[in-house]
Amino acid sequence: MKVLLTTLNAKYIHSSLALRYLEKYCKCTDCEVVVEEYTINDNMDTIAGSIFKTKADVIAFSCYIWNISMIIEIADQMKKVREDSIIILGGPEVSYDAGDMLKKYPFIDYIVTGEGEETFKELLQALTDKANDMRHIKGIAFRDKQGNVFVNESRPLIDNLDSIPFPYDSGDLLKLSDKIIYYETSRGCPFNCSYCLSSTIDGVRFFSMERVKKDLLTLINNNVKQVKFVDRTFNCHKKRAMEIFDFLMKHQKNTTYHFEIAADLLDDEMIECLSNAPEGLFQFEIGVQSTNPITIEKIERKTNFYKIASNVRKLKEAGNIHLHLDLIAGLPEENYSCFEKSFNDVFYLSPHMLQLGFLKLLKGSKIRSQAQQYQYRYTSRPPYEVLSNNAMSYSDILKLVIF
Repeated sequence: MKVLLTTLNAKYIHSSLALRYLEKYCKCTDCEVVVEEYTINDNMDTIAGSIFKTKADVIAFSCYIWNISMIIEIADQMKKVREDSIIILGGPEVSYDAGDMLKKYPFIDYIVTGEGEETFKELLQALTDKANDMRHIKGIAFRDKQGNVFVNESRPLIDNLDSIPFPYDSGDLLKLSDKIIYYETSRGCPFNCSYCLSSTIDGVRFFSMERVKKDLLTLINNNVKQVKFVDRTFNCHKKRAMEIFDFLMKHQKNTTYHFEIAADLLDDEMIECLSNAPEGLFQFEIGVQSTNPITIEKIERKTNFYKIASNVRKLKEAGNIHLHLDLIAGLPEENYSCFEKSFNDVFYLSPHMLQLGFLKLLKGSKIRSQAQQYQYRYTSRPPYEVLSNNAMSYSDILKLVIF
């Protein structure tokens, strides 16, 4: 049985970590598993034709807010030209309403919900064995031969992350030589921000330091240009973060590293450590989101802007790390003038990049369940971007879009 793992990335320079995790995890099955990536800028008919030519028996799509609309159309088309193909969807955009998705789109056969490695492998084994009853597989939703939709029990998270193989082999790294390589040393987040899907999973799990260093050496020795760590809060564990920073400084070659960090968790010891990094080795993305204390409380975010500002100034003074600070417009209890203050607070810190984003009410997020409470209006189609709420009008949002 030939299995195609595929997705549509937002940009050409992006690559899919999820697909390569699944590919490596399923190596030991009796399936031929291949990976093909496209972008949302590619022609849909061209993508469908390319997928058709793979002659895959199983076509599995990784789904996110930026690609779900195109994937639905492509999957529909593939089912029409290959009626015997098995269409599987997975990813955050289909994990929280899997039953409804199956009812709405009859061409979808299975949906993998939540963390996918063990579930996808077990599903492939069942398909290879031509199993008649899939109700024992945790973490899937499916339609039986009579058209009945079942949403199975959720699958527990993987305890030992080291059991998941390193997602890149030498062939992958050669093929991705002009793209960003995504990597993680942990899964989960210690915080519970209501707009973020990471808050739907309790706790943080870590790969072992031995495993992390081995993986990073592989990337370094293959002269990867840029590694983007997808850890939700990379420095939530100070000792681990410092050990990794130190390791990367000692083994520096031609690679730069991008991290999402919480600036208020930095202390003088860590800032001193970071001041020794060669210029350009590290890039930090710091999510401020808002400086309005009422808004911060409403979104259940635990930050201290005064400490963020102090540490950003110290990092700026060292002058060796690119700093990218984020704000989100449309959060609860932040009207136009409040957001203006948040913007000015961050702007005066003079980051190298200030990114203004707009709230997206993601499926599964707590803030989406609170939409009525804050009178949210948001787009029905992905990415479910805010149009207005009880603090900010659509006219205000439009001003910020133009700005």
